[in-house]
Amino acid sequence: MRIARHLVLVIMGLLVGVSSYSQHWLGLSSSNYAGTNALYLNPAHAADSRHKLYINLIGNDFFLINNYLRFDAPYSFLGLITNTVPKKYRSERGLIIWRESYYAERLNGKPKHLHTGGDLRGPSFLYSFNNNRFAIGLTSRGRYYLNATNVSEETARVIRYGTKFVELQEKLFTNQSALVSINGLIELGATFGAVIKDENEYFLKVGGTVKRLVGVYNLHTDLKNTNYEVLVDDLNPNQQFILARQLEILYGYTSEGAYSNISPSPSFLFGKKSAGGGWGLDLGIVYEFRPDYRKFKSYVPRRGRESDFHNNKYKIRISAALNDVGAVRYRNPDYIREVAVDTTTLNLTARDFGNIKGTEGLFVAINRNLNVRPADNPRPFTVGLPTSANVSVDYHIQDNWYVNGLWVQGLRGSNNLHIKTQSVLAVTPRYETRWFEVATPLAMIDNYRVFTVGLAARVGPLVLGTDHLGGLLDIGKPQGLDFYFSLNVPILYSKPKEVTQCFDPSPKKRLFKKNK
Repeated sequence: MRIARHLVLVIMGLLVGVSSYSQHWLGLSSSNYAGTNALYLNPAHAADSRHKLYINLIGNDFFLINNYLRFDAPYSFLGLITNTVPKKYRSERGLIIWRESYYAERLNGKPKHLHTGGDLRGPSFLYSFNNNRFAIGLTSRGRYYLNATNVSEETARVIRYGTKFVELQEKLFTNQSALVSINGLIELGATFGAVIKDENEYFLKVGGTVKRLVGVYNLHTDLKNTNYEVLVDDLNPNQQFILARQLEILYGYTSEGAYSNISPSPSFLFGKKSAGGGWGLDLGIVYEFRPDYRKFKSYVPRRGRESDFHNNKYKIRISAALNDVGAVRYRNPDYIREVAVDTTTLNLTARDFGNIKGTEGLFVAINRNLNVRPADNPRPFTVGLPTSANVSVDYHIQDNWYVNGLWVQGLRGSNNLHIKTQSVLAVTPRYETRWFEVATPLAMIDNYRVFTVGLAARVGPLVLGTDHLGGLLDIGKPQGLDFYFSLNVPILYSKPKEVTQCFDPSPKKRLFKKNK
């Protein structure tokens, strides 16, 4: 009963795929050369940058994590997406063979969660001025998420196998639940960073980002207290249907026009023509301990005492930030739909969902089957951003070697329909120079449940990385994957070329030298 399976997918919130520990970019975000990519972790990194100007051309990441299915194919996911799977796993026509057995179930009777999504980072720039004490940044990105939490194990299996799986038939599944939220957002950000204290060993800077949010797609489902069973049609043994003996569900969505009418116009981005809009805020602070500050202070003729913007100066850097405070409010009655249903004895059959075209057609069929008309009374709804707090400690070992510790704590609970980020604890050693960098993050992701090893590299204007190398290479039946890239134009501060006088706080000690 393929159509019935699709119906279940939609009613449960289109739970397709498996997988938000998003936007952390663990191998890059702690770098002193991350540019605009560091602002998403802490906007205070804008000030006292190694870049005079940093332009991000394009970047993207994709992440996926779950606690239900493991990838157990005889080839890696990297081979799958790069079409380099060996010939023995291809059909006679050269197509890659895929089998249901390549997914290994993790059954323990506990609720399942799945998170997937990505972050398309568009044209952005960061500019430093006033002797690198201040910086401004403008960023653009598209964010897309699927969050599924508190999904009953039986319902997760029905979603995976459909109704033809004999093991799931003729059984009453009671007290079933699922929370699902699918979102697509456009985000425009304005960042300001400032140095507020620069006194010998002690250095402090702050920053903030104000973000305009435009909601272009939403689907949310809150299923609870539901009892149903998968039954075989007595008149046609090849057909199955779902009998819901108790169905309690809240579901809402935006119509297809919400994303098909996307426009760069001010009325769409800042007015009321989009399906939803809102504002967000990031706040951050960074403290640096600089025991060797004398090496980086100099006297430049006609300008006075000046820092060496070319070098990192800290031994220890401690950062803290609060990110993604805010929400998107869907209010446009032309695009929003939401309805709550509490009913008993409902049959869901293939006949009710024949000749359906697109997601819009599926919802029309669902509304007809449930005898509801959400378009008659459009109800506004609000979706919160994936609010999180993070603390980072960066230690300069010596020369070009650093090690970073990062703790990210998601502040959205699992029992709501807001966008969620997954809590992470990571340690990332890295080798960092102006034009080359390599990092190997070691992390506990998915709310500290899964250990991963990553690898990232920066070579000139190009960044490539993953925080979940095992997921890409199919090591140990992974439960997720992650990869990201960025292409940018970095314009760095150059070494001082004028005759300088090294600064010493004692007026009796002056050391003269000519920088090479």
